[in-house]
Amino acid sequence: MVPTPLNPLPLGRALRRFALDVLIVAVLFALLSLLGGVGWGVWRGVMIALHGEANGQDAHAIMAAVGQPGPLATMLLSIVGVGGTALIALLWRAPPRASERQVARQALRLPATWLLALMAGSVAILCSIVVGQVAASMQEQLDPSNMSLVRGTLGRYPALLVLFAVILAPIYEEVLFRRVLFRRLWQDGWPILGMAASGLLFAFMHEPPLLGGKSLAAALPLWAVYTAMGIVFAWVYRRTGSLAASILAHGLNNAFAIGMMLAFGIST
Repeated sequence: MVPTPLNPLPLGRALRRFALDVLIVAVLFALLSLLGGVGWGVWRGVMIALHGEANGQDAHAIMAAVGQPGPLATMLLSIVGVGGTALIALLWRAPPRASERQVARQALRLPATWLLALMAGSVAILCSIVVGQVAASMQEQLDPSNMSLVRGTLGRYPALLVLFAVILAPIYEEVLFRRVLFRRLWQDGWPILGMAASGLLFAFMHEPPLLGGKSLAAALPLWAVYTAMGIVFAWVYRRTGSLAASILAHGLNNAFAIGMMLAFGIST
């Protein structure tokens, strides 16, 4: 296990430093998402103009023709918004040190690192199953807000969905939530608090409060699942010192979810 600093910062100062990182991440995400959305809108406008779809139409008709981003565009916007935020935040707020790179390289040579990653992925899957069963017993469906996107993409572009959900998204989400946000409180001497706080933010990123149109009873199980996953991934990162281990655990969890959909039908 990578040691926690012997002399943690006072809690108030540690929380202020963490809050600054969260604010920076939120601003970066908002700006990059806005740029991505504008870029997609401009591209759609150009395509509509080139195909002559806008001739003689008013503004409302043009906006209707622009429509909403499809599965491929949504994945690209996620890469720009979340992935871009992760990259900038990593380079700005948490650039890798030589000592950390050495610890990570050493960890990757140990079979225990990969075993822990497999165990963490299995625990994350188990959390989803257990909470799903509890939600079902309460007559609530555990249906994440991104499920319609996943179903639509799986039906039309299964290989791209696997690339996105099993490889790309775990990489940039682990960089953002574990390397940048969890690491802040970990290095300041508050790793348990860091696991909980970064896990909760991980949950709110996947299921934004007040924006998903879900009732509290429907959102709570999803928040519980995602928070538990975030805590598990942060634990394996702290335990091994290798972000690759948490990326693997995250990717395994996503691969299981996609595999279940393929095995039991896309509509599951």
